Amino acid sequence: MRSMTAKQTRKRLDPAVRAEHILSVALKLFAERHYSTVSMRDIAEACGINAGLIYYYYESKGELLRRALGHAITELQSGYDAGVHLDPVQELLSWLRMHVPIAPMLTRMVKIMADYAASNIRDETTDRMILDFYMREQNFLESCLRRGIAQNLFRAVDVAQTARAFSLQLDGIFYASQARGDERIAQDIENLCAIAASPALAVTR
Repeated sequence: MRSMTAKQTRKRLDPAVRAEHILSVALKLFAERHYSTVSMRDIAEACGINAGLIYYYYESKGELLRRALGHAITELQSGYDAGVHLDPVQELLSWLRMHVPIAPMLTRMVKIMADYAASNIRDETTDRMILDFYMREQNFLESCLRRGIAQNLFRAVDVAQTARAFSLQLDGIFYASQARGDERIAQDIENLCAIAASPALAVTR
């Protein structure tokens, strides 16, 4: 009787709710396994729906990947405007710290992007989405550093190199959390903030 009720509940799901549920399950499976080994049938079974029904919502695994990554990237990019009224040092610190509350999603995103990059599967739209994401991150960091140097808040550094170093360190924090299974993301980001505010980069008053 209980299984029948659950089945009936699934049938009554609003299409938008079901589509979101499928996306969430796909993101979870892509992060738990290697992207290339997860099939549409696997996702359908994990959602408790018929394998054919999933194609009503998403035409392919590639679309699911794009939508999952797009959702995560949209959440992250909302933080680019969070510190718009702050000085460049505080803007950089605010941007780094805004990764903490969405850390679980970002950990999955980094893992999925790494698996996708290592696979033989190529999708032009997905490739462009990932490239644009990192380009926007690099541009944001470079802009922040340049303005800070111009205002004598940051020391004169190689802007492109320093921005890339921050981006790589940030990726490394999430990848390490996935690989090691630890709970150090918040502390590791605070350590990165300490580097950003240290005398080696920031001009102390």
